[in-house]
Amino acid sequence: MKLLIKNAKFFENDLLVKKDILIENKIIKKISQMIEVNEKDLLVYEANNKFITPGLIDVHVHTREPGYEYKEDLKSVTRSALVGGVTTFCAMANLNPVPDNVEDYLKIKKMIKEKSFLNIFQMCAATKKLNSDELVDFESLSKAGAKYFSNDGFGIQKKEVMKKILKQIKKTNSIISIHLETESIKKDGYIDDCSLAKKYNLNTFSQDSEVEQLKRDIELLKDINCNYHVGHLTTKKSIDLIREHKKSLNITCEVTPNHLILQSEMFNKNSGLFRINPPIRKEEDRLALIKGLQDGTIDCIATDHAPHHWDEKNVEFDKANFGMIGLDFSFSILYTELVKKNLLSLSELIKKMHSNPNKIFNLKQNIIAEKENANLVVWDLEEEFEINENFIKSKSKNTPFLNKKLFGKNKLTIFEGEIKWKDD
Repeated sequence: MKLLIKNAKFFENDLLVKKDILIENKIIKKISQMIEVNEKDLLVYEANNKFITPGLIDVHVHTREPGYEYKEDLKSVTRSALVGGVTTFCAMANLNPVPDNVEDYLKIKKMIKEKSFLNIFQMCAATKKLNSDELVDFESLSKAGAKYFSNDGFGIQKKEVMKKILKQIKKTNSIISIHLETESIKKDGYIDDCSLAKKYNLNTFSQDSEVEQLKRDIELLKDINCNYHVGHLTTKKSIDLIREHKKSLNITCEVTPNHLILQSEMFNKNSGLFRINPPIRKEEDRLALIKGLQDGTIDCIATDHAPHHWDEKNVEFDKANFGMIGLDFSFSILYTELVKKNLLSLSELIKKMHSNPNKIFNLKQNIIAEKENANLVVWDLEEEFEINENFIKSKSKNTPFLNKKLFGKNKLTIFEGEIKWKDD
């Protein structure tokens, strides 16, 4: 298939340009101010000054398959990613079976290849069954192709266990994505200390659950400076700690759109839709997260896309599962809430959702340049639309942003040179 995109705006070497892009045989064959091709089998898309990004990268997605297909599966998460302009993502390990051994890891990789065509990198657990103290066989998994490890959903409680894990991460030159959670602080808590929690007597847990584990790990990293990535950061104290040590230690981190947009005093009803882990924090934390994005302390934005069945979320706070979806609309909601409000530039948003995760996770994904793989997204930044259940392609609809109006609609997702999703 040959595709010519006319008059597209995009960033080229950090400069905003308007050019034509010719795609042929899965790659970007030519980029120029004016491309004229007279071939019968050529498909021409008039971009009319629409904006093009590389296919976005999300390093924190819960696919739910195998094991929890009633919430999401590899086909539905692929559709969800395409509508959100995401062509590459890392899948978390909280599956059944858990990829904590070579056999199950390879089975899940085979399943991904059979059911999805996007670039999905399956993470492995760092300990057996995610919440034990028994380490996985890092060397065997690495030899089988595993590069990324995470116990997302479970903090690693014992210092000695964490020390052994970091040594294995360094030895295998892999990356660990950390879920910071101190069980002795969290206990049965599920919400930030806020007005709603007081009104309905909901169980809270302090920010120290996150901060104390980060302090512990920073001390370990001073001796074992491996590839250490913090998932879904939430607190001002954590950002300050990372800012203090970022130059001397190899610490990277991400934040979710949910924590950038919501704060706990916004909760106006006792709804399980707002329940996520780590929880939505206070306004001062939200503002610190935005500052962390602006000054480069926070490297990436990742959704922590966590689908659940309707009756697991549309209940009161204390009865709900943890998690929100976000893959379908992460770019649009951040464009609306950050870029249009002049809190982050468009080029910085793209760095947080493509360039930085690409570099940190060594994913080797494409950029917009000749001879690169043609994974591209065409956005209409001026078109307003509503997030509703018809728009969301995920099998689950658990988001408090339903009915929210956004700008920045995805018009076209191209993967390996083919149009895989189009807004008709």
